Amino acid sequence: MRMVLPFLGLAALATTSDAALFVDDFDSGPSSSWGNEVGNWSASGGVYSAAAPDNFPNAHSTIPLDVDDFSLSLTINNVSDGGVWLRSAPAGGTSIGRTGILLVTLSSQFYFHDVVSGDSYGSSLNGAAFTGGATTEVEIEVSGDQYSVYVNGSPTPLTSLTSANHASGRVALYSNSAPQSFDNVVLIPEPSTALMALGSLGFVLRRRRTC
Repeated sequence: MRMVLPFLGLAALATTSDAALFVDDFDSGPSSSWGNEVGNWSASGGVYSAAAPDNFPNAHSTIPLDVDDFSLSLTINNVSDGGVWLRSAPAGGTSIGRTGILLVTLSSQFYFHDVVSGDSYGSSLNGAAFTGGATTEVEIEVSGDQYSVYVNGSPTPLTSLTSANHASGRVALYSNSAPQSFDNVVLIPEPSTALMALGSLGFVLRRRRTC
């Protein structure tokens, strides 16, 4: 996995991309900043999951930062059926409830949906075989039109996608199965994105393990 440097303050955000704007390990419960829009999300035993997983409407909880280029790392426990929204936006009145790029994480494969209407997930894109264990470390790099997914420290992407449909938006966790849960979420925007996010939010959201 790529190294995450300590948060260095507003000035450093202009010179380094390794400044985490959002970190949550759920050891003391979830950050109050999580959106918890659909699915009744909560933390127990240091992991975060949805009590009511679903895909219509999509059970998701967002990080309240609008970003374009970024790195996201997280731990997924008991990979079964869930995933991560990338550059997503709400789509009220639709059967899904969001648009954006959805990385779906299954116990047998990872793949993408490019959701543009909020009423249909569309085709499954760029599927890659995967055999999950009790915990899976995932890092997602989003740069320009490219979305790349690295698993368990591999330097080679498990899968990737090219799409120009979504220039910016929010990261959100997604659940469609009770066994799957999330931990150790770290969002690192590129410098220009970080400054934009700070300007819109007004403060930095961070939650780090203290031991």
